[in-house]
Amino acid sequence: MNNIASKSLIMGTSILLLSLFSCLNVQAQKTKNTIELKVYSQNERKQNCPDKVIVTEVPRPYQEGGFASDGSVNLSEFANNITISNRNSFSTTWVGTLKPKYSKCLASAGISKVDGQEYTGNTNYLRLHFWQGKVYFLLDLAGGSDPNQYPLIVVKQGIKKGNPVWTWGGTD
Repeated sequence: MNNIASKSLIMGTSILLLSLFSCLNVQAQKTKNTIELKVYSQNERKQNCPDKVIVTEVPRPYQEGGFASDGSVNLSEFANNITISNRNSFSTTWVGTLKPKYSKCLASAGISKVDGQEYTGNTNYLRLHFWQGKVYFLLDLAGGSDPNQYPLIVVKQGIKKGNPVWTWGGTD
């Protein structure tokens, strides 16, 4: 009887540990990536422009056959009336009217850091333009490919609570 109790305890502990590890794996896959876009201003007085814009991307849990990341950016901090001005399978452009504090900003921005580390990649798929009282945010996957040499695609794009949101992905 003692042997049966030991086996039951070991089996129960094993099941508990397996479920715990699978939960930890799912949590590890949901890690949020903080992407900093450094703003390069052409204005002499840079106070008209923000120094940086933060983008958040969260990789989706693994699904057989492909991968995807959900992204968002808080443009409503700088602009109002944000809409999608252009979209296709590979890119999306959102545009908004700059708030008075930033209305004279003339600048561009691109990826400078990911999770606090200097960005060393050569694909700048997130870009911003501050131009003539408007802000343009571009998600541009053109030229990027997945491990199977298929193009990366924009799966979904929209606006949530006045800010750009998207999903992009590829095959594995």
